[in-house]
This record gives sequence, C-alpha cells and structure tokens, in this order.
Amino acid sequence: MPPAAYLRWQGHARGLLEPLAALMHPGRADLPLPGRPSDHDAQADRLESFARPLFLAALYLQTTPEPDHAAAATLREKLGTWLRAGLVLGAEPASPEYWGPDANYHQHHVEMGLMAIGLNLARAQLWEPLTAADRALVTAWFATARGGGIVNNNHLFMSVHILEFLGAEGAGRPTDRAIIDAHLDQLETMHRGHGWFEDGANQAYDHYNAYAFHFYGLLWVLLHGHRDPARAARWRGWAKDFLDDYQHAFAASGEHPAFGRSITYRFNACAPFALAVATGATDLPLGRVRRLCTRNVEFFLNRPIKDATSGCLAPGFTDVWPEIVEGYSCPASPYWCAKGFTSLLLPADHAYWSDPEEPLPSENPDGFVRAVRAGGLVFRSLPGGEVELLNAGSMVSNTHLRFGSWKWSKLSYRSGVGFTYAFPEATAWSADAALIASWDDGPSIGRHSTTATALAADHLGFVCNLGRKIGQLGAGVETWVFWREGWLLQLHRVEPRQPVALALGGFALPLETPLSVPFASPGYLAARAPDGRAVALQNLGPAGTPAWDGRLDESTPRLHTHAPFHLTPVITYPRQTSPLVLAALAWSGPAGPEAEPWKPVRLAAGEWLLAHPKLGQWRIVHHALPEWPHPTS
Repeated sequence: MPPAAYLRWQGHARGLLEPLAALMHPGRADLPLPGRPSDHDAQADRLESFARPLFLAALYLQTTPEPDHAAAATLREKLGTWLRAGLVLGAEPASPEYWGPDANYHQHHVEMGLMAIGLNLARAQLWEPLTAADRALVTAWFATARGGGIVNNNHLFMSVHILEFLGAEGAGRPTDRAIIDAHLDQLETMHRGHGWFEDGANQAYDHYNAYAFHFYGLLWVLLHGHRDPARAARWRGWAKDFLDDYQHAFAASGEHPAFGRSITYRFNACAPFALAVATGATDLPLGRVRRLCTRNVEFFLNRPIKDATSGCLAPGFTDVWPEIVEGYSCPASPYWCAKGFTSLLLPADHAYWSDPEEPLPSENPDGFVRAVRAGGLVFRSLPGGEVELLNAGSMVSNTHLRFGSWKWSKLSYRSGVGFTYAFPEATAWSADAALIASWDDGPSIGRHSTTATALAADHLGFVCNLGRKIGQLGAGVETWVFWREGWLLQLHRVEPRQPVALALGGFALPLETPLSVPFASPGYLAARAPDGRAVALQNLGPAGTPAWDGRLDESTPRLHTHAPFHLTPVITYPRQTSPLVLAALAWSGPAGPEAEPWKPVRLAAGEWLLAHPKLGQWRIVHHALPEWPHPTS
C-alpha cells in the first residue's frame, strides 16, 4: 500500500482531473472550458485547453495505480484513451480538429513545449500505445516549432524540450543540437546570481524563477541532462541556491505572496521543490519540502477557486476573479498550476513520502530575514506565520506596463493581504503599499525602473523615478524602509522636476463584505475587517491629508487580489515644487494592540527613537534619517 501522503496527492490530482474528464468528448482535441478568450487566437486557446490538462494527466497517469479503486481505474482509462486520440486528431492537418502549426512568437510554442515534457514523463501511458504512423504524425506536428521566432525570456526552454523530444523519437536533425545549446546558453546569460534569473525581455524577478526557469531547467536535467553533465551540474547548483532562498516565500498556511504576472497559476509556485529532490538539486529536509508543497497546494484547493457550474478551475487567486488574468490568458490558463504536482514524479517508496514533516522557516518563532541580492528582494517573516516580500529591485519594464505596473512596483507584497489592481492596466496605478505621483495634466504614475541600494537585516533602500517619457515628467525618489514586526517605516526623499502631487498608501485591507469607513484622524488611520485582520497608517510628516481609498459597494469594479472589497489608508500631499521628505509607518496584521500608533521620542539626524505601547522602543540608526520635522520647502 502506498504511503498516505502519496495517496493524498493522487486524490488531489484526481479531484482536478475528474471535471476535465467530464468535458472530454470523443472526436475532439480541445475542451469546452467556460470563460473569455485570450488575445492570441482561437487555435492557441484550443491547444492550451488540451496541453495543460494533458500535463496534469501525465503526472497522474505515471503514478502507481491506486489499489482497489475502480473509479480511479476508469478515470485513468478515459484520460489515456481521449488524450491519445486527441493527439492524433489535433496533429492531423486534414482533421477539423487540427491545431495548426507553430509560428513565430506564437503561443503554440509554449504549449507544445509542455506537451513534449508530458509525453516524456508518461511515455508508457500516452505515447508508446500510439501506432508508429500516429507517432510520426505527431512528431511532424512538433517539428513545425523548429526554427521559429521565440521571445527572449523563459520561452527559450520550449524549443529545447521540443527538439530533445524529437531527437529521442528519431525525428531530430543534425542542426537541432546547435539550437538546443544556443538556447540553453542564452538562458544562462539571464542568471544573475545565487540561482536567480532576470526573465529576459521582461526584466523581472518574480515567481517565474520557480515555475519557469527552475521548473524547465530541472526537467531538462531529469530527462536529458546526461547529454551535457557539466551544464546539468550548473542547473542543479543554481536550483539548490535558489530553493535555499525561495523556501522563505511560503507562509505557515502554505500561501505565497501574490507578486508578478500570472498570479492565477496559484500553486505552481511550489513546482521546483520536488524536481530538485528528484535530480539531487537540494539538501533541504525531505519532510520540510513535502510539508511546503502540500500546504501550498492545499491552501488553494481548500478555497473557492472552481467554476460553480463545471467544477473546473477558474481564474483568480484565493477565489474566482476573472479580471485577475493577463490578456494572454484563456479559460485553460489556470491549469498551469499542474506544475505544482511534480511531487507525483517521486515514486511511492521514496523517503519523500514517509519522512516526518518539518516546520517551514515561516513557522520558526525566531523569525527570519532573507535578502536576495540578485533580484533586489527581501523575504521576511511576520507574526502569525505570514511572510512578506519587500521589493527594492524588480523593475517594471516598458513591455510589462500592459500587464499592470502594480504587479511589480509596490514596496511590499504580503501573504494574507494581497494588493489592488488598477484599470486600464497600461496607464493606471494603485496606491496601496506605494508612492504615487500626479501631475497637472492628469496622469498618476508610480515606480518604474528601480535600483536597489541596500539590502540589510533591518532595512532596504532603492532609487527610482516616478515619471514617464511623454511630457518628460519626473520626480526622483530615494527610498529607505525599516521594519519591526508588522510595521514598515518608509522614508521617501522626493525631488520634483515639475510641480507634483503625491500619495502614500498603506496596505489594502481585503474585505469579504463592505464595512463603514472609519474616521480618518490627522496623523493615524486604522481599519479592522470582520475576520480580525486590520491595517494602519501613521503619518510622521510633513503635513498631509489622510483619506480612505477603497471599494465598498458594487458600483465600481473589483480591484483586490484576495477579496471583492477593500479599504486602503492613504496620505495625500498637495502640489509640491521643491524637494521634500515624506515619512510614514504602515502596518497590517491581526487586530490588537500592535496596531496602536507609535510615539516619536527623538527624531534627530541619523538616529530616531520611537516608542510603542505593545512593542516597546524602536531605535533606528541610519545616515538617511533627517532631523524631524522636516521642512516642506
């Protein structure tokens, strides 16, 4: 009998596959999933509805069959039969189900890469039962990806896996090895240190490090690394370093901070951990790795993330929210979460399934602060087992403005708190956990290009410009952030290049139901949700106007990642023409005495002393601290 943990994971995979199997109609090579289309084309969406479920099915089908489970055996048979038939129908140019060939920069390339991996992993169930003629037909379709234009980012991995698959099937060409090596070489130029990658043209450091670079990299090591042992050793070493950092991104609940694009992929954030175990690319305790992956997957599966009618996964993060997705997403996109099931690649008798669980770093009562210098990020633990990602270096590239700057430009991303969107994505900025500038002609703009200047155990620093090319608008900003428990002390030195108004936002309180707007006192704003979560923002000066920004009824669109309603404390500053310094304290956490305001005791140049009724004294020594109150002009 397989271990209980193994059976538990199989059960989770079955639970996701059963609603999909109900949509698998004979003679079709796509699934009629509900939802709005992507901005690619209908063929791309059709293939995505086949490829992503295929990968989840491949991980499940290659596992040891469940003992004495007739329903599971029936599901396995239906999945294998339909997917094999769909492969042939979709690859056949004469079929009405034909997916069409790959093309330059087409989404097909991405889906085909994942399919090649899935067929490699479940050869006995999905590939070998095909006739030789059918295998030749499918490999000819895969070959249409050869030589195509590819976005200069993690997408380069797709051609690697496609060409490796073709080579293994005797359908390779002498030039394929040169392409594979060239694309792997190009991917390696994106490595910036300690296992962290800048995502090529995207110029971002986010969860794509986990579910793209290390996911595809370790799968290449697992399936093809014997061809190039030196390269495989590099990728194993990078994964080891990365996961040593990345384990700090998961709260005790299993949640990770929503950050960057493709948030709707949810628990694929844990994708590389089990692969690292399978390839000998980590020395993290097996019991900790399994606990982390299990909690991450179950955090989301235990929430209302499925379509009420079909039972299939729907767009969103902790619930269903279609607006969370990017334009490239379609109804099948949430099934990229299948990557989170790589634990099923470890056999049932592996120690991974039986070693006792060990606590996550976020469960350590002593807490942690983990600096990621390559990406300009800091992970730190918070009271109650939550975690925070502080962003000093991951920038918003010009190409990413269409996805929403707020996915990378905020100062803080916390588990349990989330953040707010703003629409339209390319021109709007949301105020929570951010400093926003507004000019006379109307635009509001936040961080763009950002350079980290300090990453320490108790503070960080960065320099950025709030502005845009059009109109030559700009306000130079030097920011310093210090932390204590759930509090952040923000210090912003702003140099306007034109007259500018400013807004400094605290954390956006997620609300399942609206509440009355609390009173905004001149220097301190606080709000508490019915579930006991709370936020606070304390202004230290110069004089600003406190206000609440939020959605408290159905008259405006939803904006928050975690809940239909929200409330954000904000301090607005009138039109400025001269350099100034802004200072404020922002907090989120369980409602209680920790939310009480701080009392300034001594605010001298280079040294500030604050006192708190719950947390005691907070002494901060740093050259950036000015004599306070700071003059406004």
